[in-house]
Amino acid sequence: MRIFDVHTHVFPERIAARALQHLQGLAQQLPVFSDGTRAGQLANAARAGVSGMLNCPVVTNAEQMRSVNDWVASWQGWPYLSLGGVYPEAPGLLAELERISQLGLPGVKLHPEYQQFNPLEPRMQPLWQSCQELGLIVLFHAGNDIGFPELGHSKPADFAALAQNYPRLRIICAHMGGWRKWEQVERDLLGSNVYLDTSFALPYMPEQEQFRRIIEKHGTRRILFGSDSPWQDLQTAVNEILLLQLPEKDQHRILWQNAAELFDLEEECEC
Repeated sequence: MRIFDVHTHVFPERIAARALQHLQGLAQQLPVFSDGTRAGQLANAARAGVSGMLNCPVVTNAEQMRSVNDWVASWQGWPYLSLGGVYPEAPGLLAELERISQLGLPGVKLHPEYQQFNPLEPRMQPLWQSCQELGLIVLFHAGNDIGFPELGHSKPADFAALAQNYPRLRIICAHMGGWRKWEQVERDLLGSNVYLDTSFALPYMPEQEQFRRIIEKHGTRRILFGSDSPWQDLQTAVNEILLLQLPEKDQHRILWQNAAELFDLEEECEC
């Protein structure tokens, strides 16, 4: 069985321990299940039977944008791919998107809460237009964030509207469409032209049935497996999908096939 995790985080070895400690401080001492290094994440993947992973960097200021992309481009490649990162207010943002494409990174990660933006703001429109034209996938943190008060920058209805405004833009909404906003996800987002990833969601839902219901209503062709490792144990995240006892073809779609089609994984891994 092949498995691809579309939502993980990795840090340079020299700062990984410090970065995790800082983020734990923001996130109410949330436990970690990896040392946050590329080697540590790959070791966890091997133990959990995960074939490949995607790194999702969050750029927290304009000054680090280019260096983050240089770093991930220096090592990304099967079995550990990486998105690029951008900061909405950075000078030269659109030029950096072009460079991300030239570096061979398949898309970008954005975090409305950390980066203080709403997807529908007029100032964001050139970014979405450029990503659409360049064919860059956009993976959003969606919903609340455990490290912040409820800021409300990323509502499920806004992502649905964004997908309608940019029909060729390939959008992934993390955390099953909106962390702790799953009632709004069911009401406003399901059936729209976005992918949902499964990361860091099921343990926080009021009932397992809601997780299953979102999958069924949105359709298994638009669901991607994600863990949010190191913030969730990778084996536990895999088991969450297996224990749903979905039909084998649906399980395969979520764990591998959808990501394989979206990220051209058959070519990446030559498998």
